[in-house]
Amino acid sequence: MYKIGKLAADAGITIRTLRYYDRMNLLKPSLVSESGYRYYTMDDVLRLQHITTLKHLGFTLAEIKAVLEDAEQTTGRADAWRQAIRLQIEAVRNEVERLNLLDRMLHTTLYTLEMRGDVNATEVLGFIQQMAHHEKIDKDNKIRASLRKSRFQPEEIEILEELPRLDTDDPRNMAWVTLLREVREQSHAPPNPEVEHRLAARLVDIGEDWFRGNDETLDKYWEWIRPEQGNEAKVLGLDSETMAFIDRIVDNYLAKVQQ
Repeated sequence: MYKIGKLAADAGITIRTLRYYDRMNLLKPSLVSESGYRYYTMDDVLRLQHITTLKHLGFTLAEIKAVLEDAEQTTGRADAWRQAIRLQIEAVRNEVERLNLLDRMLHTTLYTLEMRGDVNATEVLGFIQQMAHHEKIDKDNKIRASLRKSRFQPEEIEILEELPRLDTDDPRNMAWVTLLREVREQSHAPPNPEVEHRLAARLVDIGEDWFRGNDETLDKYWEWIRPEQGNEAKVLGLDSETMAFIDRIVDNYLAKVQQ
């Protein structure tokens, strides 16, 4: 058995915390001596481990108590602990999924900021809504994947799957959003053939690299992501106006280099 001080020291928590758990009927010592010393068994240690894990996952103490009480309804001590551990595993997996989603959305927001120099209120609210409804994001991703398979050949899909995603920390992303920011700025500036030529050259180089020199797949993808006039961009930063500008400067660039 563990005395309260020994358990607190080994578990890295305070005696005050253990006494609070006792008052909450969350973790009561298996034995209290006549002199008032609290003693904890191995079952108590396991219960403390469950409490600590669930607390780190953001559960309130009331929620933790309910989870453990539900687990203890199972017949048999071993079954009760198995059920509690299964619940913890499920909670951990849900938390990992939530954190992965948060990681992806933070990367997207970062690149949006890099590209536009600002994030507007609508985008921030959209970020919050997506956090609350991440199941819809997964469903939308599956729908897009299904549509892509109906449009592209397997060897083309292989190329598309290697494109950098703005919800990851792919090192190609920062170079791309920086270039796209320059493109968008120039599209609203007075015409400058020298700057447009330089931007177009970089765009062509990226297209050659990312699409392995497969111009047909590049062209199909370019048209696939082109939004209808007035609709929102399908890919961050590539609205219909920006894409039309890119089409013009790239066409001019290719016409010059092929002369």
